[in-house]
Amino acid sequence: MPSTHSSRGAHFGGRKLRACRTSPQPPSTEAKPTRLHSTAARLWARSKRAFRWHSSGFDMLGTLGASNSYSIAYGVSPDGAVVVGESSRVDQLQRAFRWTQASGIEDIGSLGGTRSVAYGVSSNDAVVGMSLAPPANNRRAFIWTRATGMLNLNDVYSSLLQDGSVLTEAYAITPDGRYIVGRGFNRSRSREEAFLLDRGPQCAAHTGDVDANGCVDDADLLAILFAFGQSGNNLGRVDVNCDATVDDADLLIVLFNFGSGC
Repeated sequence: MPSTHSSRGAHFGGRKLRACRTSPQPPSTEAKPTRLHSTAARLWARSKRAFRWHSSGFDMLGTLGASNSYSIAYGVSPDGAVVVGESSRVDQLQRAFRWTQASGIEDIGSLGGTRSVAYGVSSNDAVVGMSLAPPANNRRAFIWTRATGMLNLNDVYSSLLQDGSVLTEAYAITPDGRYIVGRGFNRSRSREEAFLLDRGPQCAAHTGDVDANGCVDDADLLAILFAFGQSGNNLGRVDVNCDATVDDADLLIVLFNFGSGC
């Protein structure tokens, strides 16, 4: 468990959500070359441009808009393949983005407000950040996945926030996607505080060894067949590719790797 909260912290309203005395700051860009943004205004249409640095040089990530738009990178996945941040669009609204070498820069939406920004991304491609939300463009922490789109953390974990506390910004997520840290408003103390959210064990994609005995065999195949068609976020290892559905994709992974490790 990451040591991101104080032992003197107060609960926001549930065992899995803890508040701290100090408020976190947005991620620093110092000494982290993969999280920097360019400020060479004259060279880049007088606008900031996000980039990813690697041993062979760097990749310009582009923007979501025209040549006078900007982009800033705030987070990178543990393997360096996914970069997240914010960029302006043609209509000059600011939106959270996700970038990969294969797909380029992608607008991942908002919670209905005029701005969103992505700060962190896990190994399984869960993105966290902040979005303004109606009716008054209030700051709200979000989590985004390909399967669910952008979700308001205050809605997803409303049972932990029954005292009226609010999660306003999510700054980082652990590689396994279990823990999220950020800033929130603690209603019981009437002040902003850091939070640490425990989402519980998360799905981890694998190569078909459903029962984790080191061998992809008929037992794994039967497990997939018996669970075939089920959907949800708590399917366990039968959801081999972690897309929230047990389907032909999971079955094909088991068949392709059948006999491995036996």
